[in-house]
Amino acid sequence: MERQRNSLRMQRQELKLRKQILRERERQEEKLSFFQLLKHEWNCFWNFVDGSLKMKIILVLCALLLIGTVTKTISDRLLYRQKDIVDAFAASEVGCVESRIQITADYGTAFLTEHDKQALIGYLADAIGVRMDGEITSRETDVSQVYSYTKQARQAATTIKAITLREDTSRTYLYVELEIYQDTEYDILNYRDIILDTLKDMGVKQAETTLQLLGAYSGKLPVSEWDKLADKMIGNLSGKVIYENRDEDLYTIYAYSNMLSEYITVENKKINMQVAMRYEADNDRTVLYLATPIIRGEW
Repeated sequence: MERQRNSLRMQRQELKLRKQILRERERQEEKLSFFQLLKHEWNCFWNFVDGSLKMKIILVLCALLLIGTVTKTISDRLLYRQKDIVDAFAASEVGCVESRIQITADYGTAFLTEHDKQALIGYLADAIGVRMDGEITSRETDVSQVYSYTKQARQAATTIKAITLREDTSRTYLYVELEIYQDTEYDILNYRDIILDTLKDMGVKQAETTLQLLGAYSGKLPVSEWDKLADKMIGNLSGKVIYENRDEDLYTIYAYSNMLSEYITVENKKINMQVAMRYEADNDRTVLYLATPIIRGEW
């Protein structure tokens, strides 16, 4: 009886093994037939291409277009990492007389007390090394409540605000403006990174940044020279002119460059560079402005 059981057991195992072998053979045959079919279709395609000059030309053009698109995308990304608005400004070969950065951030919908808003201002001031030796002021209007701190130093001016709108008292906006005089080393870029990193640590997910550089040339340059300077700066960032007014009385150019991250949209067109120039008769100098995305305030 025991021998019969063992024999049946061995027969079952043998049948099971045979089934596995048969399934494996079927899989291999299916794979083989699939690859054979694929190879056959591939050969048919190339036979068709080989006999059609028009198809060859189309394939070559498609390949060139694909290579060109990929190359441009990669080069733009690499250049973006290496370039900033400072690179374009340096092309004008003028020392930076003044730099300014303005950053606005949505802090969120958490309700903040007066003490909380003052603490936020103090935290931002400490991050950029501003010693608060004055008072934080408060101002209310029909549309907003603003807590602000301003400090004027010999080489810089700083303003930090916490703003709450009347229509949404649970939402607070933070605003930081830093102006550096005679910023020949472009220290404004370091402060920009510090402020953005600090806001990120505070939980801010997105911030709008405006960076503006101002330079000056002695005397009155001819408008033809203004054109050369503007075109050189915009070209340095591979920018495309969107709108321009090259009259001496109101000289301003708006452009867009893939190498600068932020932009605004005007009439469905992207803009992230502005060049402006004017002559100051009182100081007998030609002033040059370069900003991204645009100049904020008077110029």
